[in-house]
Amino acid sequence: MPALSVERQRHRLRNATLSSAASLGLLLTGFVSPAYAELESQASPPAECSTLLDFEFDSTTITSAETVPSGALSHRGDPVGGHCLVTGHMNDRVSETDDQQYGIGFEMRLPNDWSEQYLYQGNGGLDGAVATALGTAGGSDSALQMGMAVISSDAGHDSSQNPGFGIDPQARLDYGYQAVDTLTPMAKALIETAYGTAPEYSYMAGSSNGGRHTMVGASRYTDEYDGFLAVAPGFNLPQAALAQLWGAQQWDTVSTDQDLDSALTQDERELVADAILEQCDELDGIADGMVFDSAACQETFDITQHVPTCESERNGSCLTEDQQHVISDIFNGATTTDGTAIYAPFPYDPGLTSADWGSWKFDAPISRDSVAIGYIFSSPPYAPELNSLRDFVLDLDVDEANESIYAASGEYTESAMEFMTPPDLTYQDLKANGGKMLVIHGASDGVFSMADTSAWYQELNEAHGGDASDFVQYYEVPGMAHTRGGPATDQHDSLAALINWVEKGEQPGALNAWVSSSNESVPESWSADRSRPLCAYPNTAFYTEGDPEVASSFECRAPEDIVQLDPQVTIDPNDVTAGETVTLTGTGYTPDATVTAGVTDENDGQLAKLEEISTDTDGAFSTTWKVPAATPAGQLTLTFTDDTDPSASASAALTVTETASEPSPSTTPESPAPTETAPSDTPPPTQPESSAPSPTVDTSKQAQNDDLATTGAAGIATLIAAAVLLLFLGTAALLYVRKRRAQRQH
Repeated sequence: MPALSVERQRHRLRNATLSSAASLGLLLTGFVSPAYAELESQASPPAECSTLLDFEFDSTTITSAETVPSGALSHRGDPVGGHCLVTGHMNDRVSETDDQQYGIGFEMRLPNDWSEQYLYQGNGGLDGAVATALGTAGGSDSALQMGMAVISSDAGHDSSQNPGFGIDPQARLDYGYQAVDTLTPMAKALIETAYGTAPEYSYMAGSSNGGRHTMVGASRYTDEYDGFLAVAPGFNLPQAALAQLWGAQQWDTVSTDQDLDSALTQDERELVADAILEQCDELDGIADGMVFDSAACQETFDITQHVPTCESERNGSCLTEDQQHVISDIFNGATTTDGTAIYAPFPYDPGLTSADWGSWKFDAPISRDSVAIGYIFSSPPYAPELNSLRDFVLDLDVDEANESIYAASGEYTESAMEFMTPPDLTYQDLKANGGKMLVIHGASDGVFSMADTSAWYQELNEAHGGDASDFVQYYEVPGMAHTRGGPATDQHDSLAALINWVEKGEQPGALNAWVSSSNESVPESWSADRSRPLCAYPNTAFYTEGDPEVASSFECRAPEDIVQLDPQVTIDPNDVTAGETVTLTGTGYTPDATVTAGVTDENDGQLAKLEEISTDTDGAFSTTWKVPAATPAGQLTLTFTDDTDPSASASAALTVTETASEPSPSTTPESPAPTETAPSDTPPPTQPESSAPSPTVDTSKQAQNDDLATTGAAGIATLIAAAVLLLFLGTAALLYVRKRRAQRQH
């Protein structure tokens, strides 16, 4: 059971037993809670709103209490009901560090028709101003319009003290988290004074820095609040601010004048956006100018492959190689000089065409993030001169500044990463206390990265057994700029969804989202009533059928698994003679697709192009290729390119050691050697087929050769016979002569 349930039961019991005397505590006209409506007839006429000027609480001063009529405020074109506006301040003090007068200013709006709910509104930027307490977060519904009592504050300093309040250690802590801690019990006491009962349910909501306030509150104050709504939360704000300064240094290397926006002009941003849409728009089933499957898009889009590279001067139709390099670095995320990540990467999204994106990327680093780092997040503070912020940013040692945001020193007892961020991003206490949180982030947020939020949510899931959706749900909005705007369906009733989850146990599925009529970034081709489902992460909206302008034509489903292409190829054997056959094997290509292979020689000359090779369901292939018989000796390179993603390719070398020669006409490989006999039960080995023609033998010349061979043999035999005869005759004559000589001697 949630920790607040005992307190709520106590309030219910007290409400049921209120006496007529206690009913006098209902000070506001018309502020009748349904929980004690049955006692209305017993109550004395309530006093005017101005009676709350007498409200007392420790270290609190009420400065005004006035009635605001219905319709004086509006939200989405509809009137906000009548209410009492109370203003004041808490914890007034004079700083011992800078002699400045500090205090926590606030306003609280208490509706005439109260819903028994309370909401703390976290505000954005450096705070310092009490924003109107409508109780909204980005493009959400209004808590005040829904009947909730809402408080808003300046977080402990006024606008004239921006950014110098960072010199004061306590002002830093109030800005980070302690103002919420101070204001919460006072706000609940003021509600109880006004309505006679404490709120039944309490919520926090905000966007940007207000989203950070909310996520910090969900980690620190789960015993005070039941539900949290954070839009575009800068929960790692010091890191993000420093990444902005690092980014400014990168943009400056390709800017053409003092304005950083010359680094990437509006025409060039539209060029990049068009390239993103060309590669990614249909990943969600329809080309509608929105990229819902952002994760798949990050795997598909490549700034160097899909945006034309300038061959001469920049003209808005191409990017220089230097621009491509800078854009790639910035979207990959800021790093120190040794490659250590400072902040998260940013997703590519066509919403980068919006003025809001450009403002955050090119203007804010000099005008806003400079002083955030210079005065509030560095320890001790750099405190740069306010008239030389550009020089401070472009000359900053980012490595040193990165160390500073994690450092505490002297009177600055907490580092920026301690006082500005949630102490427990796994939200163990939130889950244990039964609290709920919704987080929403836009893909084209120019300062706080949606990739940082999605990475956090994945880690949150891992910390809770693989699924944290029973108490935290996360939604991504394609095209949406910082908190709202951009080419996006940026309006949503997320607060109502959170309330139903907290109070009725109805876990939200998809949130219905639609375009704002005041959003100038909405393309003219879109319907003014375009709507889309925002799916609970990791689900993504896919088009099914029907009117593409209507949310009901889409369904939320898990995006198809993203294949990490990592092509590898081998050739076996890789040392052959021409005419031999080799086996080609590849892995890591797009499944169920095709691969094209080309063959080049040592001088990169194109020798051959193989037919398309089909990959299997795992993105692998295996095929054979016969090296042409006429291939000269040398080293060949076979390059295999994925036809789906041409950037995915791999190569392997093949050595041809010699060129195959024509077989001798008198000898054939099939015949056994003269001294060998082929076994009668074993067929002779088969000669590999060759595309080269078989050698042709001239039979007439062969006959002449045979005649010459025969004639020569007969001549040799005749000569031998004659020689033998001559030898015989010579021997006989010699014997006859010797006989005659012997007879004469006798």
